Amino acid sequence: MHQHFRIIGSARYLPATRIAAENLDERLGLSRGTTFARTGVQFRHRALPPESAATMAREVIRAALKSARVGLGEIDTLLDASLCQQQPVPCNAALVQEALGLEASGLTCMDVHASCLGFVAALKVVNGLFASDAARRVVVVCAETPLSGVNWQEPESACLMGDGAAAFVFEKTVPEHSCVLNFETHAEGAHLCEVRGGGHRLPAFDYKPERRSDYLFTMEGKALHKLASRLLPPLVERTLTEARSNFAELEVVPHQASGPSLELLARRLQIPRSRFHVTIAEHGNLVAASIPFVLHSVRQARPSGTRVMLLGTAAGYSQAAAVFSL
Repeated sequence: MHQHFRIIGSARYLPATRIAAENLDERLGLSRGTTFARTGVQFRHRALPPESAATMAREVIRAALKSARVGLGEIDTLLDASLCQQQPVPCNAALVQEALGLEASGLTCMDVHASCLGFVAALKVVNGLFASDAARRVVVVCAETPLSGVNWQEPESACLMGDGAAAFVFEKTVPEHSCVLNFETHAEGAHLCEVRGGGHRLPAFDYKPERRSDYLFTMEGKALHKLASRLLPPLVERTLTEARSNFAELEVVPHQASGPSLELLARRLQIPRSRFHVTIAEHGNLVAASIPFVLHSVRQARPSGTRVMLLGTAAGYSQAAAVFSL
């Protein structure tokens, strides 16, 4: 596949309020150090009023545009690839446009929803838009507030999460590189990671206090890990073959799911630690924002043309492995 995009700007954002693992130990009645040992997360940030998903998206998009040295008037499409929805209707991207102000009026606004792999899914959309001459410059933003929807009765997942945002500016270019953008879903794991309530199947207006857990995030971690252990390695192997590459030539940016799972992933796939970029201890699992959040720092540290692999799993059960050039 031809790579029809190049990255011309990026930025990331964390809310002002920071929560340490020790604070969660105290809240949950755990001995000091338990949360960090189980999750690998030392700090996470939370968006509290006046901060919100919309304000984080606004700030991180402005910063990404500044780094790209382009204005909103030079962008034709805004893709919101967040997991967290601000409200059912309209799409997140329309509400982000509202936060950006009148200067953003007229942009094509749409959401790409693929759970924690939203950024990778958006990358496939961006490459397709550019290949078909349907767009010239696109902003992709992930602004996440998962801490508002965790179930503290399930600390194994709740203690992983953190709020934050990342944005990238893409520009259409004459293809000079190939890329591999593999994304697949195996619905046998559709209910291993979910929020059951809030949609039309279990509407918000049918909420009852005794069913509160249906409206909060839940995850069957062991079953999810077992499924990923079976399905992810073949996808990675196929992607490396198609990219005609190996881990010694790639900077690998995984979804920052949990500290223990990342450790197992690196060991199972034999990824060199110097090329495996893990920063979850500093910010937690930022769901769809986690991959672009870390990719931004890799982009700052590595020269143009560096080959990277994005790698991760998500609810669905979905998994993705993408190789392209910075």
